[in-house]
Order: sequence, then structure tokens, then C-alpha cells
Amino acid sequence: MQTQVWSGTNWPLIVGLILGSAALAVLGDVLGFKYGKQRISVFGLRPRYTSRLITAVTGAIISIVILTVLSLFSQDVRTALFSMQYIQQQLMDLRVQLQSSQSNAAQAMEELSLARSSLADQQGLLQTTTVSLDLARFDLESLRNDKLVLENEKNELGAEVASMREESEELKRALSSMRSEAIAIHANVLLAQQAILPNSSAAQVSEDLQALAKNARRSVLSGLSERLSQGMRDLTIAFDPDEEAEVAERLTNFPERSYVRALSTENVALGEPVRVRLEMGTSYRIYTAGEPVYRKLIHAQRPDFDAEEALHLFLRELKLKAIRDGVLPNPATNSVGTVEGVTFFDVVESLKDVHAPVIVSALASHDIYTEGPVDIRFVLEE
Repeated sequence: MQTQVWSGTNWPLIVGLILGSAALAVLGDVLGFKYGKQRISVFGLRPRYTSRLITAVTGAIISIVILTVLSLFSQDVRTALFSMQYIQQQLMDLRVQLQSSQSNAAQAMEELSLARSSLADQQGLLQTTTVSLDLARFDLESLRNDKLVLENEKNELGAEVASMREESEELKRALSSMRSEAIAIHANVLLAQQAILPNSSAAQVSEDLQALAKNARRSVLSGLSERLSQGMRDLTIAFDPDEEAEVAERLTNFPERSYVRALSTENVALGEPVRVRLEMGTSYRIYTAGEPVYRKLIHAQRPDFDAEEALHLFLRELKLKAIRDGVLPNPATNSVGTVEGVTFFDVVESLKDVHAPVIVSALASHDIYTEGPVDIRFVLEE
């Protein structure tokens, strides 16, 4: 370090300044001695004081020369001589900035410490979250495995349920077949019906009700003829006496045409009595004899025409119209009448022979009332 200092010194300048100062000092001494010896007076001073003045001026000149030379050759000297206050002000500003920087640095260190603490907390939270995530992944994988197991069990149960449903359907069909074989008469079946004329006497009403009972028995025996043995021909048709008496009383001398229907009250097995309930009401004339009950244009000329299907559709539409017009359907079958098979297929053959649009009309065979049935005859018009 000292070697670098000595090697960086401007020795020629220093030696020059020493020699120059010595020369000026000698020159000032010589001039002072000379002026003092000659007793020269400057500014009215005594020679002795004049000599001292010359010596002082010489010293001042030496200082001026040294400072001038140093200023010419050294930036630091010039700065020290002419910019000291500015440098001091800069130093003070730098100290203030240093203090501010130190304060900022301390604040930054504090913030850094807080950030490190927060980072540590975040790292701890991250670690906790990572552990939770790992647990969640494990749980998810476990749930997926459970889902696969449950799906397999579901498929197995589905197969078992399907098998059980098939067995249930088979049992239902077997049970239905057994019930159908065991049940002789189903509930709410129309067994018979009887018209009561206006203002009928009690005797006439009683006779009509007896006829209703005979027709009901005949209807039951006719429907079960193939299933009844010879010993079961004495099948009992049971009317409620109180209900029968009430109906007879209401129909006696009733001013309008009426009807009475006999309907089965419940499912009846073979060998059991058939319990009957009565239903009555006012009978209005819905259609007069020969009146069209229903008419429809049928396109029998089409290549894909099916006469049998077209006639079935015609009869279904006729039934709906008759019910809308006020005819009471059979509660069990929802039908309003029947068409004999021979008549049906005769009309089908007639439709097959017509290769053009044809109007099919169903005309009332007789006056048709509320209780029905709707007996019709067919008329085809090209």
C-alpha cells in the first residue's frame, strides 16, 4: 500500500516547488538586504521596516506561486481552494442521502424480514396444501375404485332386477290367467237393461224389473255356457231388495221414458252368486230410425287401402260420436253396440270391390235412446 502511495507521488512537481520556493526566499532576502543596506524607504517606511515588508511580500509571492502551480497541476487542489463550500454542501447532502438510504435500507430489511416470514408461512401453507392435495388425490382414487365397485354391483343388481322382473311378469301372467279362469263375471259388467215407458203403473214397472232379472240371468248363463257344468245351471242372480223397491217406486208413474241397467257389483268366481246393482235414468231419443249415426268418406281407390282396417277405424269413430251425442257405453267394455261378424265382412268385401272414393253411412236400424244399444245398417255411396 505504501509502495503504491510513494510510486503515485508527483516528485518532479514537489522538487520544483521546493527549489522555486528556496529561490524566491533567497531572492527576497537578497532584495531585503539590498534595500535595507541602501536604506531605501517604501511607502514612507523606515529601511528596517521596508526590508521586513519586502521579506513578507516575498513570502506571500512564494505562497501565491505555490498555490498557482498546485492549482495548475492538481484538480484536487483547485477543488479544495475554490469549491470547498460546494464540496461541503455536497457532503452534507450525501450524508442526508446516506441517512435516508440507511433508513430505507432498514425499512427494506424490515420488509424483507416480513416477506421472509410471509414466505415461510406461505411455504408452510403450501406444504400443508400439498399434503391435503395428496390426501384428496388418494381419496379421489379411493372413490374411483369405490365407484367401479359400485358400478359393478349396480350392473349385477340390474341383471338381478331384470331377472326378477321377468319372473314377476311371468307370475303376473300366470296369476292373471288363474284369475281369468277363476273369475266368472268381472265387476261393473252390463248384464241387461230395460226401457220403462212414461207413466208406467206399479204392476208394469214390476213386470219390467222381472224381465230385467230374467235377461240378466240369461246373459250370465250365455256368457258362461262353456265353463258351467250341468250342476251349476241354477246360478243365483242376487238383487238388493231395498234398492229394487226404491227403483220401482221412483219409476212408477214417471212422466218420461226411463231406463234401468243391471250391472255386476264385484268380481264373481264360479259357483258364487252374482250380486247386481241397478242404475236408472231418463232415456232420451238420440237417433230416429234411418237417421245417419255417422258418415265418412273412404278412399278405397288407394293402392295401400286396407278395407278391414278402414272399417275398424270407422266403427271406433262411430262409437266416439255416439258417446258424444249421449249414448251410454257399456261400463266394462266401453262399447255402445255390436256388429255381427257376417255384416262386418260383407261390408269389407263391398269396400274391396269399390275402386273409387266411397261414402260409408251407418244408419240407425230403429230409434236409439240413451241406454242404447246402437244398432246400425251400412249404406255405401260412390
